Amino acid sequence: MTVSEPTTHVEDSLPELRRSMAGVVLAPAESGYDAARRCFNALIDRRPAVIARCFGARDVATAFDFARMHALEVAVRGGGHNPAGHCVGDGGLVIDLSLMRRVDVDGDARIARVQGGATWLDFDAASQALGLATPGGVVGSTGVAGLTFGGGIGHLTAQHGLTCDHLAGAEVVTPDGATVQAGPGENGELLWGMRGGGGNFGVATCLEFRLYPLDRVVGGRLTYAGSGVRDAFRLFRDLAARGPRDLSCQAILSVDESLEPTLVVAPCYTGSETDPEELRTLRTAAGLVADGVRAHGFLGQQHVFNPPYNEDRTYWKGHFVRELPDELIDELLRRVVALGRPPGQVLIESLHGAPKDGDGSIGAVGFRNAAFNITAMATWQDAALDDPYIAWARDTAAAIQPWSVRGGYLNYMQADEPIERVRAAFGDEAFGRLQTLKKRYDPNNILHRNQNIPPL
Repeated sequence: MTVSEPTTHVEDSLPELRRSMAGVVLAPAESGYDAARRCFNALIDRRPAVIARCFGARDVATAFDFARMHALEVAVRGGGHNPAGHCVGDGGLVIDLSLMRRVDVDGDARIARVQGGATWLDFDAASQALGLATPGGVVGSTGVAGLTFGGGIGHLTAQHGLTCDHLAGAEVVTPDGATVQAGPGENGELLWGMRGGGGNFGVATCLEFRLYPLDRVVGGRLTYAGSGVRDAFRLFRDLAARGPRDLSCQAILSVDESLEPTLVVAPCYTGSETDPEELRTLRTAAGLVADGVRAHGFLGQQHVFNPPYNEDRTYWKGHFVRELPDELIDELLRRVVALGRPPGQVLIESLHGAPKDGDGSIGAVGFRNAAFNITAMATWQDAALDDPYIAWARDTAAAIQPWSVRGGYLNYMQADEPIERVRAAFGDEAFGRLQTLKKRYDPNNILHRNQNIPPL
């Protein structure tokens, strides 16, 4: 299908679309349309011609057929958290999965079956009811599917690896309307591509994950300010370098009201000790001004970060890095104050521990050998400040680039990333393999509103 001007009037065909779907169809003049078109990033303000809020695989296939009939560009919405706003486009059709949020947990088999619109809070609430979990994200309103398809870094990364490592199977509707099963015994190459290759191959209406026992964690936030921030930053770096397998750890660099750097370290410890040595060490750093680390359930850990939805304008750009030397720490400390106002934050995600296990051949994700993912996350609300905030994020990412290994993180990439950077995220061999897969399942590149992998 070549996207062009609609061949017939879309509005005249909506009654037939409504009759053909079990879900809800929204047009621009209708109640609920404005809420349904919003995504996490308030910088994105687009108006699709129609939003198809699907109830299952058949609805998704019907939506694809309608888009083909009317030559409408297709966007796919799960949690809507992608900072590029790929989940909504002007004048096209949105396949909206946000009504499909059921999570079924088989405690005996330690398997969760998740509909394509489920969020991590949906997933964790269901799995934790049976004392189980899988490595997901750190923001509960993030979509399960979207995070998984880009790799998935979160509170249990050191312990169990990337989210995509635990994707055991999926039901996928391809752009031609076919429903296929992806798993080790059937369409295994498609499963490989979905483990890190983005939403390039189809719409996942159901996903299956392996689960692990998890009753409680020791976690929360440690906040540092003043002259102790640099030493706390180095302490966080050194702790991650030692690679404790029962402690995932991330850090956020920002500024306080006086525009001085602050550092938040967010540990998640799953070992048997009540007061592990690693957390005692983090508490020794000078400048500790707030200690919110405590024993709690994993659902409590999932509320450590709760950014507002569709309130802030954001622009993210970063790099995976091979190391975090003192020189890069000092550069980040300079960059976080360079804007002269609160710029948002710099997120530092450790990839120590389980992501390094094995050769990575189970999935397309290409960054598991990096030491950290470092991302400049500009955050603001006044549209008049778009240019300086975007420039700050780009300049900060450029300052990180000398330490870069691989390209950026697909889940954080903006829409302006060049194809060369997407290719670099996988490497030439894996990218070519993904292009072959794309040609098989989406030869016309209908699903191009993503970090796109064009078909060979």
